[in-house]
Amino acid sequence: MSVRNQPGLLRRVGFLVIFLATGLLGQQAMPRIEGENFAGQKVVLPDAARGHVAVLVFGFTRESKDPTGEWAARINSDFSEQAGFELYQLPVLEEVPLLHSRDGDLRQKRGVKENLRDHYVPIVQGEAELKKLVSYKEPDDAYLVVINPAGQIVQQTHGPFSDILYQPLRSQLQALSSH
Repeated sequence: MSVRNQPGLLRRVGFLVIFLATGLLGQQAMPRIEGENFAGQKVVLPDAARGHVAVLVFGFTRESKDPTGEWAARINSDFSEQAGFELYQLPVLEEVPLLHSRDGDLRQKRGVKENLRDHYVPIVQGEAELKKLVSYKEPDDAYLVVINPAGQIVQQTHGPFSDILYQPLRSQLQALSSH
């Protein structure tokens, strides 16, 4: 039997090729981000998460602390025990005056549990690029970026924590983690 005699099969194969190509083209490489975590170690992303599914939670203002914390707590609760998963909290502090950022770092550090400090990385450079990356709109929102084990962005969302926003993210994380 010839493939030419199978129009339904050709349509399905053609659709699959278009679907796969669109999916692959939709994955964007994660730009390099560097910072020092609250454990005092240099962290370079996406390298530090290579081989793992990772969620990066960005906050750009002091007021974003609550939504970023809520997102991180829920994701951590659901996925922290899962092998091959990483969660990073990344407050972006480039536009904060140096004196205030040092004081803020100390206050923030006291508020971060000891076992989470190696994944809490204040970012002090590249704010404009990060805002472009996350399609920045609302200053006080949490911005989440999901990267696959190859370091490619596979999903993004932003806003205050809500179950409506969380469910598709959770589903994507479960699907990525099962591979």
